[in-house]
Amino acid sequence: MTDPTEPLDASRPQDDDGATRRRRLLVAGAAVLVAAAVVVALVVRGTDDHSSTDDPAGAGSSVATPDPTASGGDAADEGAAPVPDASEGPTGAAEDPTAREQPPVALDASPSVTDGITLRVESLSATDAAAALPGEVAGPGVSVTLVLDNDGGRPFDLSTTVVNLYSGPEGTPANAVSTGTSAFPSEAPAGTGTTATYVFAVPADERDQVRVTVDTAVDLPTVVFEGAAS
Repeated sequence: MTDPTEPLDASRPQDDDGATRRRRLLVAGAAVLVAAAVVVALVVRGTDDHSSTDDPAGAGSSVATPDPTASGGDAADEGAAPVPDASEGPTGAAEDPTAREQPPVALDASPSVTDGITLRVESLSATDAAAALPGEVAGPGVSVTLVLDNDGGRPFDLSTTVVNLYSGPEGTPANAVSTGTSAFPSEAPAGTGTTATYVFAVPADERDQVRVTVDTAVDLPTVVFEGAAS
């Protein structure tokens, strides 16, 4: 047993308790450094992830957002096409053909189409419509013969002439048939009468109320005849 009053020997190693404390301090310090490194790594990784989400183009890049109030915006607006007013109807809408129709006249009238040009019904009679082309309907029909008198000094253009027939109280559009039809030529010579015949399929019980429209050009009124097929 060692005497506590015995002086310490300088050549004897340091106390084991002091060495243990130093080792513990070194281990603790290393642990703190490792923890700090982990924290820094996590912060850097989170920053990179956030940057890649907010900046799809890559780190450091930026996408400029156009400023509508920036200089030049007003000039672009002034040059933009105006927005059509819905109350004015669709642009390029087809004109209602009935808007140019003259008041209906009797079958024996000779209304004026334009200066020097008159139109008359030479005959409107019941007939049998024969179907010859796809879409045509055979059965009871009406044949209408028209004469355009050109008393002017030059030929009259008939290339865009359209003749239609409507029958019955509801004004049902009639189907035209090619058999028996001889349409107007492309023009009516001056000083002559030009004849054309059109055949339509019309139910027998609707022949007593017939409406014939003759449209010669888009800039001229449509002539309308009304009467009964004989």
